[in-house]
Amino acid sequence: VDEPLDPSLHLTDGFCLVKDSRVLLNHYDIDYYDYSAHLIYLKNPDVFEEEFKYMDAGTIYADSSRIYDLSFVSLAASYIPQGPVIWFPFWLYPEYTVHIDQAWLTVLLGADEDDPREDPRIVEALKKYGQFRHGLQCEILSFWYNAVDGVILELELRNEDSVNYYYWDPAKLGMEHYHYVTNGLFLKDEVTGQSYTHHIQSLSWAGADPDRMSLLESDSSHILTITYEHFDELPPGNYDAYFGFPAPHYNVAREDLDQENGRIWLGDLDLYAEVVIY
Repeated sequence: VDEPLDPSLHLTDGFCLVKDSRVLLNHYDIDYYDYSAHLIYLKNPDVFEEEFKYMDAGTIYADSSRIYDLSFVSLAASYIPQGPVIWFPFWLYPEYTVHIDQAWLTVLLGADEDDPREDPRIVEALKKYGQFRHGLQCEILSFWYNAVDGVILELELRNEDSVNYYYWDPAKLGMEHYHYVTNGLFLKDEVTGQSYTHHIQSLSWAGADPDRMSLLESDSSHILTITYEHFDELPPGNYDAYFGFPAPHYNVAREDLDQENGRIWLGDLDLYAEVVIY
């Protein structure tokens, strides 16, 4: 039986995930880390399958410095954690990845708070072994609303990475299929807490067909325009706007990641903006 390791004595440099006083992942185990989605790609996922299957606490270290704590939580759990979390079972993401999520309750209650996953010491530790990837970044660029025409949302998608990425394009998928893989846009009144959203009926579909995706080349950006013709009526006021930018997850085999001109991007992004309705 392996004796538990004391992390103060057995930590390696680079990125480390510690659980039960043992180093569960370190730079020897990581292929690369998609920083935009906080998605770890593993060299050999089989080694870690059993380690993630029960609830507990863990800690992230970078170059032997403790950075933040996180929770391991079952998707069937009866409570919602706060802060960074690793959910299991891993049906939301491929078995060759580990996703460090930010619990949704934390997002709703403190979107303006610093994200501990984005500590610059983590970036430096990953870069030391060539394991840092920018991934894709996205932000809400503009928001337009009137009660007759609905909502027009503009997003700016950026690729600051050295890799070309395929992403789900709402124009190619169609709005009904696109909103099968994302809840889309909703707004929360800053005063009353009342939520408002669209009325699109989602349509299911299968697969991660690159023909339903568009390619964003390295060091480039693209404006996405999403129109909601039917949206809840928004009274005048200040709102927090949330949009889930989706990507294919569980249905992408490792051998299918690399396509002819780029790589399929697997991360999800939670986008936020403050909106004023007059």
